[in-house]
Amino acid sequence: ADACERGANDTARELADDGATLLAVVRRRAADATKEDLLTSDGFLFCSPENLASTSGEMLEFFHRTYYSAFLSTGSSCDDNDHNSVLAGRPYALAIAAGSDGTSAARQQHRICRGWRLRRIVPEEDTLIVQNGQPQTARLILQPKTLPVDGVQRCSELGGLIAAHLLL
Repeated sequence: ADACERGANDTARELADDGATLLAVVRRRAADATKEDLLTSDGFLFCSPENLASTSGEMLEFFHRTYYSAFLSTGSSCDDNDHNSVLAGRPYALAIAAGSDGTSAARQQHRICRGWRLRRIVPEEDTLIVQNGQPQTARLILQPKTLPVDGVQRCSELGGLIAAHLLL
């Protein structure tokens, strides 16, 4: 998340004519993010770990807690959510930290974002998944993780890409 934020801010400064930053990056842990954060954001870069071939529990709880707040009701008795997402068209990208795969977590989050009618800025097959490649032993799973240098660079580029989509 640090590298993604840094990349977004660097790109925003590069795109600004007068050196002023035109982008306000608001970063929240999934547990702390509110529906107001969701509804007032112009774009999203969801960063999360994969856990047991799925999206982490904390991130899933965020999606579950906020999902339906993104839909407007037109009062139609035949269509509960009416598919009127107030988030429709806003850009998003995913960054997944994984052990050996990460694709299941990415697919799960892409489905949620499609439901919100967000606009994917990276083709689904090119989702940023940084695999640590370590054997999945209890000791290695529980120890703190760090991104390799190429993972940091890819996250920075993704942050810059979302910033460019918002500012151009």
